Amino acid sequence: MEFLSNLKEKAKTFWETRSKTQKIKLILSATLVVLVMAFLWYFVSRPNYVPLYSNLDEKDAGDIVKKLEDMKIPYKLADGGKTILTDAKDVYKVRLELAREGLPKGGEIGFSDIFGKTRLGITEWEKQIQYNQALQGELARTIEEMEQVESARVHIVQPQKSLFIKPNEQKEPSAAVFLKLKPGEEIKEEEIRGIINLIAHSVEGLKPENITIVDEFGRILSNIPLSEEEKTNEVVNAQLAIQENFQKQLQASVQSLLEQIFGPGNVAVRVNAQLDFDKKTVENRMFSPVDQELGEGVLRSVQELREHFSGQGNVNGGPPGSDSNTTPNYSQLNTGESDYQKTEIIRNYELNESKENVTVAPGAIKKLTVSVVINRDLTEEEKNRIVALVGNAVGYDIQRDQITVEGMTFDTQLADLLSRQILEETKSRQRQQVLIFITALSCAVLLVILYRIANQRKKELEEAKLAQQLAAAQQAASEEVDEKQDILKDIERLARQRPEDVAKILRTWLNEE
Repeated sequence: MEFLSNLKEKAKTFWETRSKTQKIKLILSATLVVLVMAFLWYFVSRPNYVPLYSNLDEKDAGDIVKKLEDMKIPYKLADGGKTILTDAKDVYKVRLELAREGLPKGGEIGFSDIFGKTRLGITEWEKQIQYNQALQGELARTIEEMEQVESARVHIVQPQKSLFIKPNEQKEPSAAVFLKLKPGEEIKEEEIRGIINLIAHSVEGLKPENITIVDEFGRILSNIPLSEEEKTNEVVNAQLAIQENFQKQLQASVQSLLEQIFGPGNVAVRVNAQLDFDKKTVENRMFSPVDQELGEGVLRSVQELREHFSGQGNVNGGPPGSDSNTTPNYSQLNTGESDYQKTEIIRNYELNESKENVTVAPGAIKKLTVSVVINRDLTEEEKNRIVALVGNAVGYDIQRDQITVEGMTFDTQLADLLSRQILEETKSRQRQQVLIFITALSCAVLLVILYRIANQRKKELEEAKLAQQLAAAQQAASEEVDEKQDILKDIERLARQRPEDVAKILRTWLNEE
């Protein structure tokens, strides 16, 4: 209590010894300190709400809200009640507590729900319906565990068995799966195949071909090709990937070339390349005639016919020619000596032949189409110059390819909107940074002011103490001087009144010294 009293007394003394200007400065400084501390405390202590669960079913959202109210945990609703937000420091604790209660259930009934609500008097048909619902719910929950899947619904159709229907006429079970993928996610074929196998092995008698999977856009995802077709599909996908990469390379080359001329964002380029992936082997056989004068060619065969006759006798016949060949029963009698000789030679030469086998590698360009749009009006001369530049960049073949260049104004509303949003976000961050800087600077200035006030107060206290000491010393010196003066006056009066006695005292002092 004594310490508090002394502190109160010192504070009162300090305040009363201040001037009016100093008091105003102290009040403003204290107010600034309080405001800065309150501002910092607000930003530090306010709840940081983060999503607890998103895209909830209405029933799950209601159950979770009731549980949060029972637990007296603050929360907020967003996205029309489908998203529940809570303080970041409580989110994991709340999720664990809700998981103990089996929340969220995903809007699906599971086996635990059925076993927890078993009642007497239920029929076989109701049991089958409940089992079917529970199986659908469990499969949906299992599929939702996949990273790409946001939510899933499974519908299983199991035809009722009957003794009056022949086994070969009995309908087979079927299933339909609805998937809602997370934004920006894609599901692969092997993952779709995994979902199909999961459902097929979970439902008795269900064949994979009787399972249909669709996404939120109505696209059928379960059309997976057979094994032989998969190989072909892989080849086609590889070819498409090669073609796409080739198009992107050409497009990037043309884009960079033209943007250096017209500036970034003022050029749009699209390239469509048709590649020939057929592997061909071409055999060329070329024949050239034989030049007999030069003796070129290889002798293949020789036929030589010689006829000789000499002597006397009758020779029936006639002179060669059409008359002897066409006149029947014509006879000529030759008598005397005769000599007949005939030689006929036929030479067959091999033709000059050359063979050439050429294997054409796949990937040749069949056709190339390039479209270029410039963000400005172009003259015909400028278009021709751009066509020449682009043609040289892509290897233009006038018999095969086509290049189109047009000039028109771009619609930049979306880009401007995005730019404004980015600019606003940047300004918001800058404002936050400036606010933090001002707060820190204010705290620093306030500390400097308080430090200077404390130093000034310390100096004033020291000066006051020194002044008190000087005053006390002056007072003591003054009292001492007055006392000496009184003594001198008494001595002087005594010397006048009793000079003899004073003389004796002086002689005694002198003798003692």
